[in-house]
Amino acid sequence: MNIQTFVLGELQTNCYLAFDQETKQGIIIDPADEANFIGEQILKLSIDLQAIIATHGHFDHILAAWELTLAFNLPLLIHPKDLPIINYMQKSASFWLKRKIIEKPPENIKEITPKNKITFGSQELEVIHTPGHSPGSICLHSKKNRALFTGDLLFANGVGRTDFPYGSDKNLSASLKKLNKFPADTKIYPGHGPASTLGKALFQLS
Repeated sequence: MNIQTFVLGELQTNCYLAFDQETKQGIIIDPADEANFIGEQILKLSIDLQAIIATHGHFDHILAAWELTLAFNLPLLIHPKDLPIINYMQKSASFWLKRKIIEKPPENIKEITPKNKITFGSQELEVIHTPGHSPGSICLHSKKNRALFTGDLLFANGVGRTDFPYGSDKNLSASLKKLNKFPADTKIYPGHGPASTLGKALFQLS
């Protein structure tokens, strides 16, 4: 699996383009911002886009979703428990960024849960429900590549904030425990900041 990382938007959010090298089928994880740029990269690499996925519903992870769902005729895949957050995307973005937001919330949405598998080419990602930072936060795990997209659950040097009204320290701790089943050398790709390994990231918390 080839993984391209784009750091986008005012909050420096990681957007990932992951694709199968042989078939060029791929996915976008967390379309953070700059839809034109993301679209250009997809076309430049001749990717056959199969899915657009959000690890959670916070605005800095989905600002480009509306345009990309239209451009590629694909829904945004997101856990149903984060759907209410999407409805407040523009208000949240305006509050935190202190400017008028012209980007719209995506309208073409499909719910995703741990019952689903994300497949593209010979690649497969397991969906793991990991609430805490938000009720519908998910991680995506590739057993084949020992790769884990952690969203804002786990960073190289910390964890996501839980001081939102819907955040939960208890749920976040339980979600982190779910990751213990994976090998320590699993590479993590977080929502912000540099990549790391699962072992190093969890050690930082001990």
